[in-house]
Amino acid sequence: MKNLIDSGIQRWRSLRNRKMLQSTYSAQYAFVGVGSHALQNLYPVLQYLGIRLKYICCKSPDKLALIEQRFAATGTTSLDTILNDSEVKGVFVCTSPQSHYEISSRVIASGKYLFVEKPPCQTLEQLENLIAADKQQFAMVGMQKRYSPLTRTLRKQLAKTEPISYIIQYYTGAYPEGNPFTDLFIHPVDLALYLFGNAEIEGVQRIDKKGATTVQALLSHGNVKGIMELSTAYSWTNPKETLHVNTPKGEYSLEQMERLCHYPHPTKIAGIPLEKLGLFTATEQALAVRNNFNPRVINNQLYTQGFLPEIKAFADMVEHSGENLSPLSSMQKTYALLASLT
Repeated sequence: MKNLIDSGIQRWRSLRNRKMLQSTYSAQYAFVGVGSHALQNLYPVLQYLGIRLKYICCKSPDKLALIEQRFAATGTTSLDTILNDSEVKGVFVCTSPQSHYEISSRVIASGKYLFVEKPPCQTLEQLENLIAADKQQFAMVGMQKRYSPLTRTLRKQLAKTEPISYIIQYYTGAYPEGNPFTDLFIHPVDLALYLFGNAEIEGVQRIDKKGATTVQALLSHGNVKGIMELSTAYSWTNPKETLHVNTPKGEYSLEQMERLCHYPHPTKIAGIPLEKLGLFTATEQALAVRNNFNPRVINNQLYTQGFLPEIKAFADMVEHSGENLSPLSSMQKTYALLASLT
């Protein structure tokens, strides 16, 4: 019996490994950019999924040999080389935020599929130009939090109830190298719109002090009210990203895209909370938690943060007519709200 069990386990492991080695993607892609974010978060996902890069484009000629040695792809400094190659079906763009608009415009004009890391552009006007150019809707924006399994679980839970209010806190350290609104604050702003729908600003105040920016806003999404505090006046060593949603039946808490829990409210009898009678025990229901002990892909930060699901969604869109959760047109409300907060 033991030999039979061992044989079954080995066979299962072999089938699992074969499945992991296989890739459902056969098209050729190109990547524009070899910055820190791309190298640490996006390229590893491409390799895991078996997405084939024919070209990698960067501005520095002295990096081309290193690129070809590392990735077994053709290094180039010419975007035209990529756009004129009919074998390249999709292009990933992850360079400096200030360059995304021009590169994206050229990729869209070439007729190729486009994955552009956030922000796709700097202003609402530029976004509208990209939307008008993307007539075939071949573009996807890298808003990875929309694709996070924790976010999607929370969205499904909220669809079953009527949220009352929420609080978002998004704290980082100083950000002198770019625009904190389009580069950083775009994440919590987009998340609020993705979960609760279009919003109107009831009140906002901005504090600029010692090179840091803090924005406090009161938002109204119809029946759902929200409080948002976004700030670069804290620390990169100990950043904070939390979302608390109150509903009639309980509170949802999303911490750092790592832990999603539900805390049921105490029931009432004749309007009297049972907790005041000592008849209620507070409980925590863990809906989705990243397990740091078990090193499986579903416990990897690249998965829980949404990077792996978003890139998989892009390849599925290119090759298998998959769903696009973040087309350019879906960013209009996000950019409009960002503009109102500045």
